[in-house]
Amino acid sequence: MKYIFFFLFISLLGSPVSVQAEGSIAEWLSKLDHSLAQRDQYEKQRVGRIDKIKKELESIEKLPNKKSDDRYYLLMYQLYDEYKSYCYDSAHHYANECLTLAQYNHQEDRIFQASNAVAFTLISAGFLTEANEMLKSIDRSKLSGRLLEDYYEHNSQLWRAQADYVREEPFYTKYITQSNAYLDSLKEMLPANSSRWWSCQGSRQMRDHQFQEALESFYKVLSLCDSDLHTKAMTTAEMAWAYIFLDNEDKAIEYFAQSAIYDNETATREITALYHLSRLIYKKGDHERASVYVHQALEDVQFYNSRLRKIEIGDILPIIERDRYEAVSSQRNWLIAASCLFVLLSAVVLYSYWLIRKKNRILTDARETIATQLNQLQTVNRQLKEDDKIKNAYIGRSFYTNSEFIAKLEKIYLMIDRKIVARQYDDLRSMMKLSTLNAERENMYEAFDQTFLKIFPDFVQKFNLLFEEKDRKLPPNDHSLTSEMRIFALIRLGITDSERIAKFLNYSVHTVNTYKTRIKNRSIVENEQFESRIMEI
Repeated sequence: MKYIFFFLFISLLGSPVSVQAEGSIAEWLSKLDHSLAQRDQYEKQRVGRIDKIKKELESIEKLPNKKSDDRYYLLMYQLYDEYKSYCYDSAHHYANECLTLAQYNHQEDRIFQASNAVAFTLISAGFLTEANEMLKSIDRSKLSGRLLEDYYEHNSQLWRAQADYVREEPFYTKYITQSNAYLDSLKEMLPANSSRWWSCQGSRQMRDHQFQEALESFYKVLSLCDSDLHTKAMTTAEMAWAYIFLDNEDKAIEYFAQSAIYDNETATREITALYHLSRLIYKKGDHERASVYVHQALEDVQFYNSRLRKIEIGDILPIIERDRYEAVSSQRNWLIAASCLFVLLSAVVLYSYWLIRKKNRILTDARETIATQLNQLQTVNRQLKEDDKIKNAYIGRSFYTNSEFIAKLEKIYLMIDRKIVARQYDDLRSMMKLSTLNAERENMYEAFDQTFLKIFPDFVQKFNLLFEEKDRKLPPNDHSLTSEMRIFALIRLGITDSERIAKFLNYSVHTVNTYKTRIKNRSIVENEQFESRIMEI
């Protein structure tokens, strides 16, 4: 096992570039997804610009001499410029309107400008024959400056599109040669080291298979085009193609993703890098994302209405969707199998849980039984200790009392014997008074109270807590009890029979019950709980 980990570690160390590339790709695709989530916001910006131009155009259309108004042509050309990468139908319409207006006013330069615009829309939509006828109608000898630059650029685009459409020799080479000638002418006209010059330089190097040199040229373009996002979109797309030819598809994905972000931010729908990006990430197995991108690209070309792009996307879309369907089917089958396994495992877990719960319930019941019995034993043990303490106290006290009582009896017997011998019967009778018995009984109660309070020293205090302040009573001294307390002291010792209590206290049973009822009624606790509260002392 340790050797496996070792080789894995070595393999990871040996491919840091690959890991870094995967991370960079994921980062750029994440940025693209975030940008696409704001697609509506970017499109509203373009639509807002278009609406603003249209409102200005509407104000001029109300003028009687609108065709002579220079602003009328300029506003329609602005609309063409906004639509040329957004919607073919509208771009073509406004380009034709510009051409018609220029012809009406016999403005030659604007006729050439509008003709170039019409040709561009036809090339973008895939109407290559019509675009060629429009460009042929332009007299090149009368062109100069930007008009000639556009003429060369559109011819280069036209013949490159013809070559891409045919893709067969000898026509492909013929059309590419013509495209290169126009591209070279355009490059000669441009200011050296400008962003547009470096763009032509990079495109020419691409056609000459100088891909590394082309990348350097395109880096120059990016450094010079500043905030021109549309130029950045086209340049990064070209760089992606250069990396494809250099067999570096990871870099190609990164630059196609950048190009797609710029396209999205400019609301460009003429042709987007999403289509090419979807093909590359499809090859990497990301069928779900490839499907999302290719459907978005299809929506773009349908909105723009480009025939060539529809055909291109129509080639790859069924393949991506088929593999995506197979991947989804495979995932579904795996999910079904996993679900069955999960259900089986759940059943096993539930059965095990039921068995464990059952055993736990038995153990819990046993623990509760043991705990109950332990509590009972502790209670009994506590009671036994208490009873033993009471027993020892009263046994010791009874020995002393009995010995004292026997001594008194002995003294009485001797006195009675002397009186009888002396025939002092009157004195003998006076000795047999009831007060003497009552005094002995009081001594017995006093001994009981003293012994009880030694065992339960806080009985008086806790007994009084069961009553309101006004109903509390205190005994004559700290070593005695009141008659009412003495009844419940006997109950605390376990003597609950009213008859036994009555005999000990020399009361009637009725008197004992009356005392008990009266005390309970005066208490602040329920009658039924009173004796249990006494037992808690």
